[in-house]
Amino acid sequence: GRARKLAGLIDHLMVQLPFEPPWFERHGLPTTYVGHPIIETAAGQGDGARFRQAHGIAPDAKLLTVLPGSRRGETQRLLPVFEATVRALAARHPGLRIAVPTVETVAAPVRAAVASWPGTPIVIEGDGEKYDAFAASDAALAASGTVALELGLARVPSIIAYRVNPLSAFVVRRMLTTKYANLVNIMLDRPAVPELLQENCTPEKLAEAVDRLLTDPAAVAAQRAAYDEVARMMRLPDGAVPGDRAAQVVLDVIGQGRRPKTG
Repeated sequence: GRARKLAGLIDHLMVQLPFEPPWFERHGLPTTYVGHPIIETAAGQGDGARFRQAHGIAPDAKLLTVLPGSRRGETQRLLPVFEATVRALAARHPGLRIAVPTVETVAAPVRAAVASWPGTPIVIEGDGEKYDAFAASDAALAASGTVALELGLARVPSIIAYRVNPLSAFVVRRMLTTKYANLVNIMLDRPAVPELLQENCTPEKLAEAVDRLLTDPAAVAAQRAAYDEVARMMRLPDGAVPGDRAAQVVLDVIGQGRRPKTG
């Protein structure tokens, strides 16, 4: 319904994902894919060696990045599940190290929660060191969200997890029109990155899925090939960047002298 409503209100729509224009163009709304802001970040340019050296992580030690979300509700639901997962993985992989990127809004509770985890967790704030951690990581366990695209651009083999209260899950499942939660899988229309959601978001299933990424080179290679495919899909012509592309679309629409619709 959103596409139909927008078509009657605006002259031109800019979208961040390459599969979105047809949804709106079928309702007569001119739409331009301008690229996702993540393209302009350094997500795929981290320095893994620098991160390992800074935190005393041996080159051959396994490093797992754990991303429990950026909202308090997410972290409250996922941190206990992720802790049990990390404990199971640490038992299977002696010497496993853990990196936990977080944001200011939830940094304090995240630090408190992971202090007792195995793997001597390294809590990270700020994109620079986060991207270094991505480059250093063997695998990631992440809450579903935009970070899945960041991990994709950084080519980090990942497991995506999420859990909401049962009533919310019931309502959302009745409204969804997509088979996947992860934008990488939505773009590819296949489960390239494992998603363990709701009743499947358990320590046992998460540990098994992450363990495969830590031990199976073929699984890692398959994910990285999928990430490369997504990167090609998101790339803009002539090396353009999203900010410049969006600005040009605005200038073009203004130049046409069109006024916003009111109906």
